[in-house]
Amino acid sequence: MSYYRYAIEEPLPSGESTYHRSLVPLPNDLSARRFFSYHLYTSEKDDSTTWHVISIGHERRWANKRQSLRRGRFILHYIVGGKGNYLGTPIHEGQFFFVTPWEATRFESDPKKPLEFYYIGISGPGTEDIMKDAGFTSLSSCIQLCPFIKQIPELFNEYLHVQHSKSDTDYLLRGFFFSLIAKHKALNGKNKDASSENTYYYYKQALLYVQEYLTKGITPSDVAEYLHISPSYLRAIFARYCRFSLRELLIRKRIELAANLLAFENESVIGASAKAGYSDYTLFYKMFKKHMGVSPRLYRLRHRQHSDATENAPQNPSPVLLVDEQIISEKGTTEHVR
Repeated sequence: MSYYRYAIEEPLPSGESTYHRSLVPLPNDLSARRFFSYHLYTSEKDDSTTWHVISIGHERRWANKRQSLRRGRFILHYIVGGKGNYLGTPIHEGQFFFVTPWEATRFESDPKKPLEFYYIGISGPGTEDIMKDAGFTSLSSCIQLCPFIKQIPELFNEYLHVQHSKSDTDYLLRGFFFSLIAKHKALNGKNKDASSENTYYYYKQALLYVQEYLTKGITPSDVAEYLHISPSYLRAIFARYCRFSLRELLIRKRIELAANLLAFENESVIGASAKAGYSDYTLFYKMFKKHMGVSPRLYRLRHRQHSDATENAPQNPSPVLLVDEQIISEKGTTEHVR
């Protein structure tokens, strides 16, 4: 016999928590509060001859919430917001990880960007075989990027709000779990059968991260940490797909950005240096002169003189391009870094 309940967990100033529990869904106004946990539980079915979904839920974890638990079940977690760490390892939005039965689970949220994740747990005979068949062979937690993370809220919310008075709820939840496993099995199978596709995925994700955070002064180590791979592995990936190393790519893209700011935005040299992600002006000056052949001040002066001389002429200025190198994708087709 199973039972279900909803619970919203709220922090108190003392650091403890208070809970709102119900056998039916709680009002939406409670769920709309800044920090909450939204859980659906089933009982452990010790007398069962098969496996069952034991827990499914959605949680936002505030910064001062630290919890270390050991549960007798496999639990899949999908991080849809925020960042923090799990057992001391950095985790962030877009990642997935699982824990094995009786493994310690301990989360800590970033104070400014609390973790938000969906989870589902299974227990009972046959669960280990299911996880192995899906490609989860690690004996400890596995943290990886989840390509279908954007679909997770919609997928989970349908089953967080099922009518639990119906007798077929257990079958609905097991079917949902199998749909998730099918997605992972397809991904793990592709990675196993075609490692080049996996490395190319990391490469494309690295480029997207560089594009978004270039001006924040990121380093190759930051990119490797974001992808949850080693810096040496990331270097090997760029050696395979790009003419530049990641470090050189970052430099070229920053100098390219600074040159365009100086040429077309009439930005000051100091301003261009900062907006390009350089906190050290001396380093910016050295890199700019190396790649552009002149100092940033002289580059800006020459462009302004040229603009003054052609002030009345129609212009369609072309941006400075330092990164327009072709790379070869895993499909053998030619693409551009930009």
